[in-house]
Amino acid sequence: MDKILDFISSPILSIDAKSTAEEGAKYMSENNITSLLIKENEDYVGIVTGTDLVKRLVAKGLDPKSTRMFSVMSKPVLTMDHYLPRSEANEFMLRKNIKHLAVTKDGKIIGMLTTNDMISGGRDDSIY
Repeated sequence: MDKILDFISSPILSIDAKSTAEEGAKYMSENNITSLLIKENEDYVGIVTGTDLVKRLVAKGLDPKSTRMFSVMSKPVLTMDHYLPRSEANEFMLRKNIKHLAVTKDGKIIGMLTTNDMISGGRDDSIY
C-alpha cells in the first residue's frame, strides 16, 4: 500500500500572514512552488496557491504591494496523516477540489502533497 509519506514534498515553506501578496508571489516564484503556507506566530493559519493569487488578487484588481497574504489565503489548512494510503488522499483532494494538501505526523505539518506529487510517483524531497 502506497502511503502519503512516500509522495510528499518537503521542507515546508511558509510566509507570515502580514506579508504582502507581492512578497508571497516573489517567494513562490524564487522557490518554484505553487503553494505557500501562511503563518501567524508559530501556527499555520492558511495556504495561498497560484490560483488564489489569480482569483482573489488579480481578478479583483487588488494591489499586490498593499494586500496582505491573510486577505488572499484559503483557510483552514486541510491536512491528512502521513501514514494514510495515497488513494485516500487522492479521494479527499478530489472531493474537496484541492491540489495541495498538508501532511501531518503527530499533529505537526511535515510536508505537502500535490496532485503532481501523486502523478510523479514518489518522494524526492523537492519543493512543492
